[in-house]
Amino acid sequence: MNATLPPPFHLVERDEVTSTNDVAIKLAEAGATAWTVIRARLQTNGRGRRGREFVSPPGNSYTSFILRPRIRPRDLPQISLITGVAVAESIEASAPKVAPARCKWPNDILLNDAKVAGILVETGGDAVIVGIGINLVSHPGVRDVVTTDLAREGAPGVDRDLLLATLCRCLKDRVTDWENFGFDAHRHAWLDRAAGIGARAFLSGDTSVEGKVVGLAHDGALIMESGGRQMRVVSGTLRLDSATLRRPGKIPDRTAPEVRP
Repeated sequence: MNATLPPPFHLVERDEVTSTNDVAIKLAEAGATAWTVIRARLQTNGRGRRGREFVSPPGNSYTSFILRPRIRPRDLPQISLITGVAVAESIEASAPKVAPARCKWPNDILLNDAKVAGILVETGGDAVIVGIGINLVSHPGVRDVVTTDLAREGAPGVDRDLLLATLCRCLKDRVTDWENFGFDAHRHAWLDRAAGIGARAFLSGDTSVEGKVVGLAHDGALIMESGGRQMRVVSGTLRLDSATLRRPGKIPDRTAPEVRP
């Protein structure tokens, strides 16, 4: 069955691709319209953030969206967080019996503290490419990451087409509100679903930080506390200590110094 997507979406189906983001970048550079969606059954060279491999067996959901949001360039990093909320909403609507979907900064979706979906944002020409992988029936092993899939979490048989149609609606609503009203409402929606607020965390990148996750700044930066001081984190890989995970606590302001791991 082919997905019937709401307007203004246009679906491009592929059987096997290196990655849906690769196809989306080429189409965007050739002038494809905003809200074009690329979906593939199989990715042979899927990738995650910072060049990590993203294993992509058949049966799961692999899509990329071509977007041209009407926002300031400095606000573009917020799109991972906005997309995360939309993915969480679509998972819960498509699989209402699973545990609440939670957002892990900056681009993962968790069920029961295990990764069920990931997001990769890239650029192609003047477009933003948002790649989304959701584990429906299998979850490949990833070093240092606990993974899961919807079938394992109690939702076997989630229809790829219906899930995609729901994801399109959720993402369009979120991006349109972001364009019209800014990030703040989405910040609160993300915090309502946040994984790790109050938890001990380890940040890796060009530098390493160990501390506690304490909130989200108004521009989407993560707020961590380490060595008695707060800092804004704008990039890096975050690993949460599962023994200290809990629901969101007090949200700090955005006055902390900035760290770019």
